Amino acid sequence: MKEKLEKRFNLIIAGIVIVVLIAIGIPVSVNTVQTRTADGEIETVVSTTEAVSATESTEISTATELGVKTYVIPNKPQAEKSEKKEKKTEVKKSEPETEPETVKKPPAKKKAKPGFSYATAPKKTGVSYDAQWNAGYLVAIDNPDYGYHPPHIELSDADRDLLERLCYGEFGDGGFTGAALVAQCVKDAMYTYGLHTVKDVINSFSYDGRTDHPGGRTIKDAVIYVFDMDKAAVQHRIIYMYDTDYVDSEFHETQNYVCTFKSTRFFDKK
Repeated sequence: MKEKLEKRFNLIIAGIVIVVLIAIGIPVSVNTVQTRTADGEIETVVSTTEAVSATESTEISTATELGVKTYVIPNKPQAEKSEKKEKKTEVKKSEPETEPETVKKPPAKKKAKPGFSYATAPKKTGVSYDAQWNAGYLVAIDNPDYGYHPPHIELSDADRDLLERLCYGEFGDGGFTGAALVAQCVKDAMYTYGLHTVKDVINSFSYDGRTDHPGGRTIKDAVIYVFDMDKAAVQHRIIYMYDTDYVDSEFHETQNYVCTFKSTRFFDKK
């Protein structure tokens, strides 16, 4: 009977302790364990989820004065699950490379022929570059003179050599076409004005190109093309010329413009 009373008393005391702990805001787990010591005393083990505080110590001592040893064993707080924040490597979205704008290629020229047309004169109806090139003209123009026919003039050896030197001195960087244009200027001037030698042309038209350098193979071939084969660089008579890189000529610009090759402009007399 006495044991039953002691058990009830202990349960009451344990209940009081729990109620007090709940009242002061300390959560108590439902696991209340009672054990009997060697002296016959009852030990009540209360397991809580909080660490022992000063208030809890007071409650323990009060319970001990009543003859019951009460131990408050705080549960080890569960280790918080360490949320490993995976560092998200910020992959900078590379902006899509802007595709280069498609460069619209200009329409291909009909044929790749030596020489270029820079004529500013209005294009005549029915002008065909192909017809000019097929006829042997090196520079096709918009205003060809269909009545122009290259004359024939014989060159002495001295005149040939001087003309080759002149072609080099006047338009040495013009290649075959440039040399042929100079040779045609000299030939048209000789024919138009009845001049008999290349030296006469140089003096009459104030050519100032150097003549101390012999012409190379390309220039020799150009002179042969114009004088020996009776071909022409352009289908139009040309008498005057000047290089715009070195001269500003008001006189030339008053004449009948025919064409430009590189930086040299060619004119017929007005």
